[in-house]
Amino acid sequence: MTQFLNKLPFAHHAWFMYIRLLVRHFLDDNCTQKAASLTYTTLLSLVPILTVMLVVFSSVPALEDVRGQVQQAVYSNLMPSSGATISQHIDNFAEKSSNLGIVGVGGVFVTTILTLITIETAFNEIWRVSERTGGVASVVRYWMMITVAPIILGVAFGASSAISGLSFLNRQIAGYGIDWGIWAKIISFLFTVGGFIVMYWFIPKVKVPLKNAAIAGVVVAILFETLKMVFGTVMTNFTSYEAIYGAFAAIPVFLMWLYLSWNLILLGVEISYTLTIFDSKEVAVRHPLLSLLDMLNLIYKKYQVGETASEAELRGVLGRKETPKWNLYIDELVTNELITRTENDEYILRTDLNTVSLWQFYKTMPYPLPIKSEMNDFTMVDYDPWYVELYRHLESIEKLAKDELDMPLAELFKTAPLRAKESVVRMTAQTANSNSDADGFNADAKKVVDEHGNKVVVPMGEASFTESNVTKAVRLAKKGWHWYGRGKKVVKDVKKGVKS
Repeated sequence: MTQFLNKLPFAHHAWFMYIRLLVRHFLDDNCTQKAASLTYTTLLSLVPILTVMLVVFSSVPALEDVRGQVQQAVYSNLMPSSGATISQHIDNFAEKSSNLGIVGVGGVFVTTILTLITIETAFNEIWRVSERTGGVASVVRYWMMITVAPIILGVAFGASSAISGLSFLNRQIAGYGIDWGIWAKIISFLFTVGGFIVMYWFIPKVKVPLKNAAIAGVVVAILFETLKMVFGTVMTNFTSYEAIYGAFAAIPVFLMWLYLSWNLILLGVEISYTLTIFDSKEVAVRHPLLSLLDMLNLIYKKYQVGETASEAELRGVLGRKETPKWNLYIDELVTNELITRTENDEYILRTDLNTVSLWQFYKTMPYPLPIKSEMNDFTMVDYDPWYVELYRHLESIEKLAKDELDMPLAELFKTAPLRAKESVVRMTAQTANSNSDADGFNADAKKVVDEHGNKVVVPMGEASFTESNVTKAVRLAKKGWHWYGRGKKVVKDVKKGVKS
């Protein structure tokens, strides 16, 4: 398939390359599975969310008159015309739930917040973002959203009703032949667009470029309205499902609608994410340590002039295929206390780099040293002097390694004696080393014998001897394994081959 796409005449056009990138990320991120999970989450939490909205409206007497308009707008914007039955049932459930006591209302609020956090998690997974803030911050953020959003909607619809009720304005508009219905549809669509833009910009725990969030919001809003019309038309003309499901016909239809809607919403997240990636240069993928050093170099240069580095600037030093690992690289630098995140979500040095050697930097990162051949693909003039200097050091290391390892394998094996098959491997306090978890070894260890007569050594010291350890030791012994220490060292019976 890839070869076929590469042969197309427009294969190297920017728009086609972007579509391929978008489709690949949508599939690789398992968005269809995420949509299925969010479908059932939404099904269980839809009534609590609407109940919260009703509770907020009830607490603000001035908005009581527009509550029905807001509910009708929500249903008409979020569901096709064939969902009238579902809307009625949901409305009835929400009305009854709004009469709950304090404990019940509290439970409804908790359910709503948990649902929003689930949605946030799905968005963050697409953006490759790990948790940055505590759970309390997320709860406060979403508590504000679920309480303020209904009030904003109520004020907006109240203002709309007041304007439409002005007789002189109606007479002026009537003179120009303007239909209020058209304006209502336009305003409704703009609300949908605004909702999607806010969703894509606000929910991920990363600075999403507003332009990319706006593009994603407009595209998904258009697709969403198209889906509503198509879905409503199909469900209206295709009525055989009612003969199959009978009174429950609305349930599978509603589930299908939720599933398709979530696929569209997640597509919008992918659009905003891939647009951000696509802004990067198309360069060859570098070794992770080179990318990390490039990012650290930018932060260091900014620090020298008293500035901080923004997320956009840091992403700018990475290539298009490196950008998906941007958050991983940032977390590595933050975790190892080389940089820190400011209140404005920008980055600044935390450690004086005069006290950190290149060797220390390498040892703290979970990546091997790059070899010279991994740097030959890059033109030295395109990089800062540090890159050329690093290349020189790696070249020296490679020469030293070659001198040390330049020996025939036969010579290496010639000096190694054959291991006696019947020898017994025993660990004592004298022979245990740091890699064998010497601290965990105890000469007075409890000896357990399993049903096959295999002795299993379990440590006793420092509360490390627990029933779970004994159970684990016996289970391992049944497989021919002897367990020593605190679980960090497993030695297999040498009769079956030694493994550690």
